[in-house]
Amino acid sequence: MAWADDACVVDMRSGRIGRITGRTGARLRLRPLAGRGRPWACPADAVRAATEWEQRNADVLDANWRFWRAGTQPSGR
Repeated sequence: MAWADDACVVDMRSGRIGRITGRTGARLRLRPLAGRGRPWACPADAVRAATEWEQRNADVLDANWRFWRAGTQPSGR
């Protein structure tokens, strides 16, 4: 499939949601949809269109991933 710039897609290798910012050969350049984080490259055949739910909740999913990735534990309060 030919993906257009600014399309919202899911990298099926990792489950990350991103927006297409460009392409290099057969690879797409993706930027996190939530606006934070580093861009990454993904093969064009390893993405699918993001659902409306995934697009609406990308910021929540990203914040949750960042919280647990940082190794922060809940205080128990």
